[in-house]
This record gives sequence, structure tokens and C-alpha cells, in this order.
Amino acid sequence: MTRFAPVLLLTGLLAACTPGPAPAAADATLAFNDFENVSGWLIGSPYEATLSRDKAHSGKFSCRVDAEHEYSLGYKNTLSQLASDYPPKLTIGAWVFVPNAQAKAKLVTEIKSPDQPGSGQLWEGVDLSTAVSVFNKWQYVEQTITVPATAGPQSTLQVYVWRDQTKVPVYVDDMRISLAK
Repeated sequence: MTRFAPVLLLTGLLAACTPGPAPAAADATLAFNDFENVSGWLIGSPYEATLSRDKAHSGKFSCRVDAEHEYSLGYKNTLSQLASDYPPKLTIGAWVFVPNAQAKAKLVTEIKSPDQPGSGQLWEGVDLSTAVSVFNKWQYVEQTITVPATAGPQSTLQVYVWRDQTKVPVYVDDMRISLAK
């Protein structure tokens, strides 16, 4: 045995006892889509038609709304499927490409009750033409919503872009739903 063997053995034992790096903070993202894979997001006509290769913030695809497409692909799920302990606040964010001030599309968040399908518990829309600071460029927009106290585990959360009054294409990419900070 060499004279360094005990030192190496002791070093190995000490290394085994030292704590490893602290675990990374839990990611607050509950749902994300860059529209490269739309499994689980609102699928089917007319939503699939909003997938576009014209512009993308990341990857090759984004979604668009325009004169022919009222709503983009979006997220729809019950609060209990989104998070086991559904949070009191959510942040909804997306990268958007708004061509001009007349593009009045909105990033919409809705929560609907299963008992009253025709009435919503929450409807909030961010006017994208006022949310961006520069037109004709990808920009990140977000809104934080408070989940209504009347919402339950079977209430449905929906997130999408609505064209509102726009006739020109407005694009959305990299949509994220996360726990509010």
C-alpha cells in the first residue's frame, strides 16, 4: 500500500458525507407550448388551421389569428388537472408579434364553472396592441390573474388568443401558464 492510500481513502469517505448541491428551485411552469407539438392543446378544426410557419419566436411554428381565424390554439383543462392544489393566482405569458396599432387581438384567460357552462367565473383579456411597446417585433406579454374563490377543482381554465377586431395576422408563440410569483 502506498503512503497516499490512507489519504485517498479518507478523502473519499469525506466526499461521500458532504452534501451535494442544493436542489434547484421548483419550476413554476404548469403548462407550456411552443406549438412544435400541440398534443393536449385545443385541437381540431378550426384551431389547427391557426398553426403557422409564417413567423415563429422559437422553432418553426406559431399560431395566428386574422380575418379568417377568430381563435388560436390554446390551453383547456380543469384546475385539478392543471395543478393538484390549484393556486390562487396564475401568470399567463406568451411571445406575440403584433404588426400595428389596429391589431386589436387579445390574450384571453377564462375560468368556467362545470355547473353553469354558459357563464364564466372569470374572463380577462390583454389587448395586445397596447401591451406591446413596439410593433412588428416579437415581444413577451403576460398577465397575472386571481383564481376566483368560487372556482373549484372541476372548473375549466382556458387560455387562447382572440382576434377581437383585427383583420391582420397577429402571431403568438411560447405560451406559458405558471404559478404567480
